[in-house]
Amino acid sequence: MSGLKVVVVGSGIVGLSTAAVLVQRGCSVTILDRDAVAAGASRGNAAAIAWTDVAPLASPGIWKDAIKWMMDPLGPLTVRPAYALKILPWMLRFLAASRPAQVAASTKALAALNAGALPAWDRLWRASGTHNQVRYDGCLEVFTDLRKLAATRASWAEQRRYGIEVRELSSVGIRDLEPALSDKVVGGALVPGWAQVDDPYHLCLDLADWLKTQGVHFQTACVEAVQPGADWVDLRTAQGDTVRADKAVIACGAWSKSLAAQLGDRVPLDTERGYNITVSNPGVDLLRFIMLPGHGFVLSPLSTGLRIGGAVEFGGLDLPANWKRVSAMVTRAKEIVPGLQACEGKTWMGFRPSLPDSLPVIGLASASPHICYAFGHAHHGLTQAATTGELSAQLLFGETPSIDLAPFGAQRF
Repeated sequence: MSGLKVVVVGSGIVGLSTAAVLVQRGCSVTILDRDAVAAGASRGNAAAIAWTDVAPLASPGIWKDAIKWMMDPLGPLTVRPAYALKILPWMLRFLAASRPAQVAASTKALAALNAGALPAWDRLWRASGTHNQVRYDGCLEVFTDLRKLAATRASWAEQRRYGIEVRELSSVGIRDLEPALSDKVVGGALVPGWAQVDDPYHLCLDLADWLKTQGVHFQTACVEAVQPGADWVDLRTAQGDTVRADKAVIACGAWSKSLAAQLGDRVPLDTERGYNITVSNPGVDLLRFIMLPGHGFVLSPLSTGLRIGGAVEFGGLDLPANWKRVSAMVTRAKEIVPGLQACEGKTWMGFRPSLPDSLPVIGLASASPHICYAFGHAHHGLTQAATTGELSAQLLFGETPSIDLAPFGAQRF
């Protein structure tokens, strides 16, 4: 089946990774995107290959924290009032996904997907010559509240059941690894298997450059319609052009919902808006990725500076950004890292494409075996991109996927 003409819709990290796998299989690949390479969520993510994260966001106890967080308009989770009615159906599905049986099923599926994440990335990094952009310094989960620390031990135990190493540390042990942290830290854990890239945007640009050397064609075009034929796929753009291919991959993140609907799959995709600031001269040296679960954001040392970001805001694709959320994260970060200097920095807001059960959509479209979905990765687009690319290629080539993809199908809704 080499020589197939494949169109990938989306030039974020998932689309780029999928194109990379396909071109190595001998396909002729075109990437269509409404914007420039990695102009969306892939441009400003936290840079983590967080394959050790196997717990879905939906969980039996999340609502206790969620209600408290939503009382604070600048807290870790908020819903913009103008978007409250639109997000309500998603929230009801999220509530259903928080039942213990569903959480257990989602955890099993995430663990299977994430188990292949780092090996798939290693193959792609080496093939593309970008393997020098990854670090294996681990992740520190840091707590300033003893109750939240105690409550998190159950999730650490779950990770260990899947063979993931988690080393609990005292407050002294944490500060031995990261002396810049304040004495407000009461404890946490080191997850040594975690990996991180130097800068996610630079990785995307370098992958795109490599893909061009492999003959991949990039075209700026907004795909408005997908029409499958007997053994082809037509993609119509907003410019009035029609691109015909043997196969197609829908990997345009937050903009994938309407295309899936045209193909008979009503996917409850929405967006978790994430905010961050990247400070080129933070005044402190952090040696590894630091996660602050009780505060809803992370500290990520990049080659371009310290990225402070995270949080979840439900506000859709059209409402303006609320930059006060960045200021709130910086204020809290300074309490945990007293020497932090963040008066100036590059701010960013992006749209994480999210499903209520925390599982992406990876599978064939109902309308055609020639169209594959690869979207909805939420906080783990970078983590799961390479393995999603391999799985998508397996589906398009009619092969048995390396993991059970039933939990990820669009038809599960």
